[in-house]
Amino acid sequence: MPLPTRNSAPLERRLLRDIVYERIYAGIIDGTLEPGETLLDETLTTWLGVSRTPVREALMRLADIGLVEMAPNRYTRVAPLDLRAIDEGVAAAGILLEQAVRRAVPHLGSPEIAELARQASEAKTNAKAGDGAALARAVDGFFFEFERASGDAVLLAAAEGLRPQVLRYVTVWTRPFDVDNLPAELDRIVAAAKEGDAEAAARLVGELFGASRRQFLDEYRRTDVDIDANPLN
Repeated sequence: MPLPTRNSAPLERRLLRDIVYERIYAGIIDGTLEPGETLLDETLTTWLGVSRTPVREALMRLADIGLVEMAPNRYTRVAPLDLRAIDEGVAAAGILLEQAVRRAVPHLGSPEIAELARQASEAKTNAKAGDGAALARAVDGFFFEFERASGDAVLLAAAEGLRPQVLRYVTVWTRPFDVDNLPAELDRIVAAAKEGDAEAAARLVGELFGASRRQFLDEYRRTDVDIDANPLN
């Protein structure tokens, strides 16, 4: 019997799996699911209203990007905050984003510039409200515009792997990037991009992430032994 040419079931299953992944991902980033919290299948299936299969698939994907830790027959839990991983992730993300901005700016049109300005405005609103999780989402959306416009699939894949650490950093730290006014820094990047000045925009991104690196080195970086013994100090 020939295979049907149209079948919506696989698409529906994929969408369900992705929705479950996104819900748990968001719950970890915004603190609904706290660092170190045990993740029980029964609890998650009840919370999300789905079967066990998409939950297990989502948890395995989250383990691949470092947001969940799984030990067979022992536990599945939200990955604890790891200062070393955040330190290294933010530093690496800064290098990638500087390159993404340099490549993307020449290809940005009015719609992309408008979206960047919207995300910067969202960041301002959320920063003023003290909503770290919403601020992180706005910052993430802002830089994703550059990643997407860069047209570099390898860069996109690498940035995706680092995204959780950057989101956790912006959400948790009270003064991310060691700047007094993060939205103002985003506005400066938008202005440079609007002028089509790729080098200026990339330099501003490099400076923004360079400040975060110095912040970690000065305030949060401890010896590896100390971090391993007491990750959250």
